[in-house]
Amino acid sequence: MKYKLLAADMDATALNSKKELTPANVNAMEKAIAQGKTVVFSTGRSISLVKPYIDMVRGMRYAVTGSGASVIDTQTGKKFLYETIDPETVKYIAARAAGYVMPIFFIDDKTYSSAWCVDNCADFGLSAYEPIYRKGMNIVDDAFAMFMADPKPVEKLNLFFAADGEADAVYEQIKTLPVSITSRTARSLEINASGVSKAKGLRALCGALGIDMSECIAIGDAQNDEEMLKAAGFKAAMANGSDRVKAIADVIAPDCDSNGVAAIIEQYLLD
Repeated sequence: MKYKLLAADMDATALNSKKELTPANVNAMEKAIAQGKTVVFSTGRSISLVKPYIDMVRGMRYAVTGSGASVIDTQTGKKFLYETIDPETVKYIAARAAGYVMPIFFIDDKTYSSAWCVDNCADFGLSAYEPIYRKGMNIVDDAFAMFMADPKPVEKLNLFFAADGEADAVYEQIKTLPVSITSRTARSLEINASGVSKAKGLRALCGALGIDMSECIAIGDAQNDEEMLKAAGFKAAMANGSDRVKAIADVIAPDCDSNGVAAIIEQYLLD
């Protein structure tokens, strides 16, 4: 099978543990694009936190962002898919997530969080992301208050907690809402509109480009990559990935600090 498209998760997949896109991965991506292949990031991040990396890869054009809520042509701004949570649902969630919690609101292709949260990223296990947030995020005094004052449809809402168990407590209060929990850990929830997934986003992109899902390679490491891998013709899991992702995969790639994405591109995507 000749594959036409590779969709790569970013954090702990295409990016190393320092949140860097290595020269080896860039070089492999550019080789594939030069051969007429499509290489895209498929990520839980918003486009504002993805675009700097897209700009590092010559010829990269499309992105699946917000865990599949948005599929965008970064050259034209055209969206092939854009799904949001209605404001009333977000207000309900926000009212139950008050306290020592770091929210990240994805609204109109931008991300918003509270200044005090960014100042205390370490408390939420997000130290590695602090430089990225300071560079690409809209930092406001109080993100919850900002949203409540001017409620808008939300592409995605991330909630990060300082202690184990707090995420579960909020989850129990919102699990019957018309939303998708695209990622859940002991200290975090990533919340999208019902039905959103990276798999759905990738299908929308492939439909727009005339590529069959059987002609796609998907590579990832975590919960929100599982459906995407299941939907793709060829599935690769990172060596640093979860056991669940590895169980789905056709092959295990080297870890994110060993240029695993480059290895998959060179072995399975390049002509």
